[in-house]
Amino acid sequence: MASIASRALARAAPSRRLPRRPTVTICGVAGYNRGDDAIALALVEGLRARLPHMHARVAMIALGSIAATDDLSPFLAARRRPAGLLALAYAIARADLVIIGGGSIIQDKFGGGRVKGIIGYAWLVARLAALFGRPLITAPIGIDAITTERAHQSAAELLASARAIFVRDARSMANCHALVADTTAPQPQMACDPAFALAGASPRAGGPMILSPAFEDEYDELVIDIFARVAAEAVERLDREVVVVSMDSRDDARVARIVAAVPAAARARVSAAYPPTLDVALDVLRGGSALIAMRLHAMILSYGTAPIACLSRTTKTDAFMEDYRVPGTGIGDDTPAAVASLLVEAVASWSQRDEQAAILATRRATLNRFFDTAVALLHPQRASQTA
Repeated sequence: MASIASRALARAAPSRRLPRRPTVTICGVAGYNRGDDAIALALVEGLRARLPHMHARVAMIALGSIAATDDLSPFLAARRRPAGLLALAYAIARADLVIIGGGSIIQDKFGGGRVKGIIGYAWLVARLAALFGRPLITAPIGIDAITTERAHQSAAELLASARAIFVRDARSMANCHALVADTTAPQPQMACDPAFALAGASPRAGGPMILSPAFEDEYDELVIDIFARVAAEAVERLDREVVVVSMDSRDDARVARIVAAVPAAARARVSAAYPPTLDVALDVLRGGSALIAMRLHAMILSYGTAPIACLSRTTKTDAFMEDYRVPGTGIGDDTPAAVASLLVEAVASWSQRDEQAAILATRRATLNRFFDTAVALLHPQRASQTA
């Protein structure tokens, strides 16, 4: 048994606690679908390449698609519930750096005030970061054209509180300039979607054609019709197996309907995949010999790996086709049969391969600037906390 004197000496000895690891809290919408998971995990990988001992806290819309490890702590950011709001506040208070994004964080499609919608969530993150004195940076985000004055004000306030603003495409840059024109916000910088860090895997010859639809109630029947025609034509014209992948679990039933709608003569060579995590989704996408997609992040994750054709219905996929030289068409540009034929023809060869490889290398260099900026903002914060 230790003596009283030895216990007193132990209490008096200086603490030998190891310094706290740098901590980054990422507040996007991970858990919403596999594309949003890709953004979060690409941010973690890029930062960890520069800070190997970093600890990441990742806000989740729903738990389960990103696993907890010693270095990564997903948490449920249900901000309208006391426990979720407390978890979000704690993660921001304990951070050395807070990242908002990525994805289309600035949009007012589902509400644009300080409470509702994705802007309301991002605004709250920015307010909490300011309250706790934590530096805030946006990941390379998408910024849509804002349609209401209230959304404009909320977006301008949250952007003005950032130490650095990065956007993912030229349209987002123009929209950002319009939002911050009369504020003290830093000048926005162009990068690319963080998920491009996971793109460019080695091509696999002989794999199936991958189809990645996206759904909104307004277009569901048209999307199912077009993709069923695409699947049948890929089997008949190109002699390919086809896999229809659901990048969002809410799409699972409608993906199954696409397979069921394929004519019987081709249906045996068409299957569906329902990846529950990003790793499984990457295995599906990287195993394909071509991709026809509506989902932006299916295209990003396959970029440089296989020929891609885009069926577009949103400004973000329009911008992707323009910025990354991806062929495609709008969902209502022609009859379903004509649209399907155009898409299959677009991936029958890969004339854009060298051009897309050069684009990928250039855009990844812009991501390095984002990560370097983030680390530079983190270091002064670490110094102040350990002084």
